Amino acid sequence: MIDFPASPTVGQQFTAAGVVWTWDGVKWLPSGLAPTVVPGVNDNRIINGDMRIDQRNNGAAGTAGAYTADRWYYVASQASKLTWQRGTGVAPGFPYQLGFNTSSAYTPLAADYFVITQPIEADMVSDFAFGTPQAQLVTLSFWVYSSLAGQFGGSLRNGAANNRGCPFAYSVPAANTWTKITVTIPGDTGGTWTLSGNSSGLVLTFDLGSGANVRGPAGVWASSPLLGANGSVNPVATNGASFVVTGVKLEIGSVATPYNRQSLAKSQADCERYFRWIIFNMEWQAGAAGNYMMQSIPLSMRAAPTMGASVVDPNATPLTRNFMGSGPQYTLSYGVGVYIQAAAAGDCLLSGYRAPLSAEL
Repeated sequence: MIDFPASPTVGQQFTAAGVVWTWDGVKWLPSGLAPTVVPGVNDNRIINGDMRIDQRNNGAAGTAGAYTADRWYYVASQASKLTWQRGTGVAPGFPYQLGFNTSSAYTPLAADYFVITQPIEADMVSDFAFGTPQAQLVTLSFWVYSSLAGQFGGSLRNGAANNRGCPFAYSVPAANTWTKITVTIPGDTGGTWTLSGNSSGLVLTFDLGSGANVRGPAGVWASSPLLGANGSVNPVATNGASFVVTGVKLEIGSVATPYNRQSLAKSQADCERYFRWIIFNMEWQAGAAGNYMMQSIPLSMRAAPTMGASVVDPNATPLTRNFMGSGPQYTLSYGVGVYIQAAAAGDCLLSGYRAPLSAEL
């Protein structure tokens, strides 16, 4: 009988009779004897973890707090400290990546934060069972590249209540080198969690530089929406520093299974549940000034979307004739109605324009 250590921590190793055992948060696993795990079709709870969908920016760079590549949101307490961009790279098996570069050195104050997040819909993480005694251990895996070496961090947080957080830490041993990271995070048996429906259930965060008020011990759930782990590198504090990530996967269990390779159509559809463009291509005969025509467009989105201002479609030639204005007539999760209004009687045309629809969490 093996006398294992009492009160082990996640990732702790113990050697007995020539076998190295690792505590996964639930049980001791012998090295080399873990079962072969074949990934399921939908075991990854992250959408666009390979960064190939970028509907808003199409690879253009930005500095403001905003959605970058689809489903990935950059938010910061100080403006214009980092530049973000979806680009192409050389991470093994991943041609797309999401990168950040510091514009100038900035030392975060205690309440500062610079993070990239992905909120995850509650129905996507129901089986995590967070907030219950059956809370599941989860594993996060990804590829990372940085001009800095050392300990980096991030966190998991509850989405709707936003009052629980578990920082995680990982090591980048060599600068300017792609590194595969695997982090095991214990399930949260406390707190208030939304585990069903279409609201935010869980938020994944990568910390790019945060102050002491929003960091805490790695691997420990706290009654605060922490963003990173104590002692982590602050990329924002080094002028010209880079941080690049791709191949992000979050799943139940202590084993990091291979990244799921979805069709482009499936990845696009998953992203369009939260954001998409609608194209204006409408022509009609108006009986008088102010008359309008409505175009109905079927959708399948998380919730009734918000329509933004129309802009020129970069893939089309903009055309207008006898045009007064356009806008949403109605917005539902399964469809929107768009109107075009005539400036006078006669032929009315609006073509080559598009408008954003957002149903983000």
